[in-house]
Amino acid sequence: MAKLYASWVPGYSFVPQAMGPATLDTRNQPFVDVNGLREGFGAHYYLKEGQANWFHVAIPTPVIVEDRRATLGRVMVLFAVTEQFAALEAVDVWDGPNRILHREGLSVDGNHSTGLDAVNTWNVNHDGIAWGVGISMAFSAPGGGEIYFASAGGDFFHNI
Repeated sequence: MAKLYASWVPGYSFVPQAMGPATLDTRNQPFVDVNGLREGFGAHYYLKEGQANWFHVAIPTPVIVEDRRATLGRVMVLFAVTEQFAALEAVDVWDGPNRILHREGLSVDGNHSTGLDAVNTWNVNHDGIAWGVGISMAFSAPGGGEIYFASAGGDFFHNI
């Protein structure tokens, strides 16, 4: 019988890949890309005009339960792109060093931080998770923009 396990992390768990120079967010708060603006309800990052960056988050992964490896059903990220000139461009899902999902050419903007929808949920359906799940998201900001992460998670199945 398949058992479902869901694991989630708060949005302040996201980290940027490239760590740029000091900048100001849309509220005139100084920070650098390495920190963003982390609060109890999530994290805000600001990309300057013409900037792009990947953001990564690890999902707690029940790799083995009762001698069975997990199947990753789907991943979800609650996020918002608050400026009209910034967008989510690509999503990768990783099992340790192995990429198990790649989506590109997405061009998603707007607020997707309050619930699951068609553009913040990705079906993976990968059996035999071995190392641990990570989600990577690429954002571009031709005109500058703020990205907010509220939470991220994954649905795992074990056939036990």
